[in-house]
Amino acid sequence: MNDELLTLAIHTVGKAKVLKNVLESYGITVSLEKIEHPVSGLSVSDRYSVKVRNIDLSKALNIIEENRLFNYDDKSTQAIDDGRKRILVAVDFSDYSLKACQIAFSIAKEVNAKVKILHVYHNIYYPSHIPFADSLKESPHEGLLNKTRKQMLDLCVEIDNKIATEKWDSINYSYSLREGVVEEEIESFVKEYKPFLLILGTKGKNNNQSSVLGNVTADVIEMVNIPVLAIPESSPINSAKDIKHVVFLTSLLTKDLNSFNSLINDFISYQDIKITLMHVNNIMANKEESAVWTETVLQSICTHFREEYPQLNIDYKLIESPDVPQAVNDYVEKENITVVCLNTRKRNLFERIFAPSVSRKFLVESNKTILVLRG
Repeated sequence: MNDELLTLAIHTVGKAKVLKNVLESYGITVSLEKIEHPVSGLSVSDRYSVKVRNIDLSKALNIIEENRLFNYDDKSTQAIDDGRKRILVAVDFSDYSLKACQIAFSIAKEVNAKVKILHVYHNIYYPSHIPFADSLKESPHEGLLNKTRKQMLDLCVEIDNKIATEKWDSINYSYSLREGVVEEEIESFVKEYKPFLLILGTKGKNNNQSSVLGNVTADVIEMVNIPVLAIPESSPINSAKDIKHVVFLTSLLTKDLNSFNSLINDFISYQDIKITLMHVNNIMANKEESAVWTETVLQSICTHFREEYPQLNIDYKLIESPDVPQAVNDYVEKENITVVCLNTRKRNLFERIFAPSVSRKFLVESNKTILVLRG
């Protein structure tokens, strides 16, 4: 039993060799195995399984943690990194998590990025940070931990099957497991991995039984400093090419206009798509303030972006309503909008409790895909 080989991590060949050398310098026997498709035997990507003996597992995990291997601030990691954009997908092994992975692979193909799949588990007995391991140290809850490890490996097998049968694009991907509070660990991993986009699957409005403050996706959106794509299980989007009409919510501030440039340059410049600039005047707000944002202002901004991006179909919509989220919901349902894009900022706990953002309100009241940008 102690000589049983367990998968410690899955990496590209460069990182697998680095990990092997580090562990062997501590006297741990390491085996590298190229991952082949489980049915056809064909390699679906350049990925290697790093395996150690069961008896060495805890020691190997401690070495990884102490050496902070593959931190993207580390020069050795930068040396073996291919420099491509990175997409992070947080999963909980649900159906909507698989959908999030599918869309992540599609976007990665379009923008030449690689994908990291992250799962955060909770173990009150052995708190530690494990950046990329999928095998965890023994504990009284070994059954639960082994189940988590098996779920991640099963997900990888399912993904490899879809790639092998050409249902999904072949993308360079890897995975990581971390222990702790979901929101906090995702925020920490974002800082370490430095993705340009975080993708989350959600249950959607009809299946959301939690309170607004308890919504993990909403918490994550307000904690991280990178764009977040939140995809409900019921979303009709299955690939990047399914994105046909995007509504960009704007308060007509400079930060929103900068975010619009980011939207075009980072996400949708590769396809012909309709974009509607939308502003909602809150008729319950101060009339003098709301009167500033006239249709003339919105129209002039729309004209500017049409000249800037002539390849895109850009229009605008001005709505007056006492309820911004509801007004947006009504419009996107009527016009069959694919993605709702908005700009927000990182918010602290106090703000999240006493002043929920529009993104949070809209998230729990809609079944639409939301792209949250940072001004």
